[in-house]
Amino acid sequence: MKILPRDVFGRLVLGLVGVSLVAVAVGAFYLYTRFHNTHSLFFEGTLQAFIGDIADDIHVVDGKLTANVDATTRKRIADESGRYVVLDEKGDIVAASPGVTERFTSFRTVRPLYFWIPRQAEEGEYYGLSTRIPEVPVPVYVQLMFPKGHIIFESVLHEFMKDIAWIWLPFLLAILAVNVIVVRIALAPLSQTVEEARAIQPGGPATLTEKGLPDDLLALVRTVNAAFERLREAHRLQEEFVADMAHELRTPLAVMKAELATMKDPHARILEHDLGAMERLVEQLLDRARVGRFNLETGKIVDLREVAREACAFLAPRIVGRGRMIEVISPDVPVLVAGGRDDVFRAVRNLVENALEHTPDKGLISVEITGEPAIVVRDQGPGFPSQVLDRETRRSGRVRSERREGVGLGLSIVERTMMAHGGDLTLSNDPGPGGRAIMRFPDAGWLPAA
Repeated sequence: MKILPRDVFGRLVLGLVGVSLVAVAVGAFYLYTRFHNTHSLFFEGTLQAFIGDIADDIHVVDGKLTANVDATTRKRIADESGRYVVLDEKGDIVAASPGVTERFTSFRTVRPLYFWIPRQAEEGEYYGLSTRIPEVPVPVYVQLMFPKGHIIFESVLHEFMKDIAWIWLPFLLAILAVNVIVVRIALAPLSQTVEEARAIQPGGPATLTEKGLPDDLLALVRTVNAAFERLREAHRLQEEFVADMAHELRTPLAVMKAELATMKDPHARILEHDLGAMERLVEQLLDRARVGRFNLETGKIVDLREVAREACAFLAPRIVGRGRMIEVISPDVPVLVAGGRDDVFRAVRNLVENALEHTPDKGLISVEITGEPAIVVRDQGPGFPSQVLDRETRRSGRVRSERREGVGLGLSIVERTMMAHGGDLTLSNDPGPGGRAIMRFPDAGWLPAA
């Protein structure tokens, strides 16, 4: 099972958390090691210092060994719960702390001996030092020990660790918060690039902004832009091929229709109908190619009311000839938008033709121009299938017409036309029989007639 987050930000935050925890652990281990080593040195130095004070009070007078330990030294050792004992060369006690009746450990050692006495029933652990005093002319040994935790430096160490330990957690959280903010700021250009890439649609601009990007991200964006440029070139070549093929087909189709018109054979009428469908397909291919090359010029204004009326008037003879009716509902004032007149005309024509193919005999096709601004085309057919209603499915190009003579170019042309104009195509089904197609344009204002 994958535990890594799917986004870059989440992975960076997870990495920062891991690094911070490791840093805290390493820092704590380093502090402990350093203090432990320092504590050991200080502990040894403390023992040696106390033994040195005791040694100053050891003398040989008339061949007799005496150890009159200074009262201050005895009090300092007692205050720390320490114990000492002074031994002669036979191991007999010369001087000792109150209550000490025997030596603590072996005493005849060449070098100083550090020893440890484990916890007993009523007493804790003891650490100590046994050493010979070289300043005295006769062999004499001093053994000194303190209980664990009663050395001054060890108490200071424990207090220090207790006082700073609570700081680590808020300090770690503060570092993480600052790092998360820094990472979020650093990834802000990437988020902007993602939004730009998400907004790219077929027929629209396909270039990501390079300004203000860090060098490593800039290299990626430039590579993507170069890939987009190659795709645009391939798309342009494909559109040109489709347009050239459609142009080449128009002439022989027109010649064949003219020849068939002179024939009296009933089969000629069937062929004429088929050729008419082929002609419409060729025209749609040309329309599709034109949409791919569409470039909206600044200041180009279209009155949706006039364009819709012209498209309906152009198709009215065919609609009436096939036993259907058409109506145009428009306001009394122009509905002006920025766009290409011919392209909007072809888009409306394709929607009306699509409605004609699905509207039953004696049915009504309604074309309404609204001040949204929008053009709404309704029919009384069975409605749009579910896969056609999904905008993403339509834009992916996976939708095909259910009509026998169609290939689904009509809605694709309208979709691409609206995208080129900065608008969108919305398809829906009415509660009663029929479908509804809405061409919504960017809001350019519903301007009254001059």
